[in-house]
Amino acid sequence: MAKVRVRKRKKTYSYIFEAGKTADGKRKVVEKGGFATQKEAYTAGVAAYTSYQHGNIGITSQAILLSDYLGTWLESVCRLNVRETTLGLYSNMIRLHIRPQLGGIAVQDLTPAMLDRWLRALAQDGLSYKSLQLILAVLRNALGYAVYPGQLIASNPATYIDVPRTAPRHIIQRDIIRPAEVQALLEKFPMGHAAHIPILLLYHTGMRIGEVMGLCWQDIDFDARQITVRMQIRYITEKHGCYHLPPKTNAAARTIDVDPTLLQELSAWKKMQAEEELRLGPSYRCNYVDAEHHLTSGSKGISEPLEQRVDLVCTKQNGAFISPDIIRWRIRQEGYNSHSFRHTHATLLIEHGASAKGVAGRLGHASTLITQDLYTHNTAKLQKDTEKIFEQTLQPEMQTKRKCRQNADK
Repeated sequence: MAKVRVRKRKKTYSYIFEAGKTADGKRKVVEKGGFATQKEAYTAGVAAYTSYQHGNIGITSQAILLSDYLGTWLESVCRLNVRETTLGLYSNMIRLHIRPQLGGIAVQDLTPAMLDRWLRALAQDGLSYKSLQLILAVLRNALGYAVYPGQLIASNPATYIDVPRTAPRHIIQRDIIRPAEVQALLEKFPMGHAAHIPILLLYHTGMRIGEVMGLCWQDIDFDARQITVRMQIRYITEKHGCYHLPPKTNAAARTIDVDPTLLQELSAWKKMQAEEELRLGPSYRCNYVDAEHHLTSGSKGISEPLEQRVDLVCTKQNGAFISPDIIRWRIRQEGYNSHSFRHTHATLLIEHGASAKGVAGRLGHASTLITQDLYTHNTAKLQKDTEKIFEQTLQPEMQTKRKCRQNADK
């Protein structure tokens, strides 16, 4: 293998080969020494070169900047092992929170103290505890690969780094939305407005915003009064587009019962949608997905042969799909966020006696702990109900004490 060279360094041998170029155009050289014979060095070099050709990372004679290493790790490791949406999440975390402060430092020069200072600085900038956990996990996994099989460093400097306990636990404000407020929103955005049906679905089902926007008409059973969550719309930053994808977890794929009021509104919207398609004719926008689930809108009949039409529930009046980010923005303009609708739905259910397990299933949570920790608001009603339960537990004991006092008085 001509691409692998061997050279003698004092009493030992080293192998060396080129592995492309760095981000600034310099040659990237892979080298490792310490072999007793020329043959051993060459054999190891061939194995390392083969590993490099398959996307792995070898030891280099030059220091590798963390920014360059993370780019290679995303493309060579993550792209083969995680979903596109997860890859996009990792890329954003690296771009926004890791590269700006650490990207110019060589992987071999990173220290636990350095990473601890970086994480504390992010906490001071106001990032939430959960966000910091995710960012740290991405860096820890990447540097773990640099230890093995990458063999760039001997140990992972992020292993024993912890998120500061003082980091804020709840950044997103999740308020209870009163029925009168929901009604006011629906009056401001009447039937036909892009936000009307999404707001109804968010409030009546507790679905995630991506699930609401990805809902298709075939997912609604009007007779059984059920909605099946089987797809969602996600914007993938790396691909600069929206994708119609299955839910990320098995728990998120679920069937939920819905109320007649919502079904009545959905039926009216379905009729209006059909009328608009008939009225606009060729100008009506239909929605299509290709083999990679990429979602596009186009006039009727112009789709590629391999594209499939999807009949989305939530569309603009002209039929085009709506990005979840558009609805998030519209709701924020009114002083709310999509989390608040989901939060309200869960809290109202629990306040009226629904079990945590039942609510978790409805929201698509794998664990009741997530439901209780994130979406059950500590309302005055819950506090009073808790106090009443405690008072009831004391009643038998109090009755016994009263009888004892009465007997003593006699």
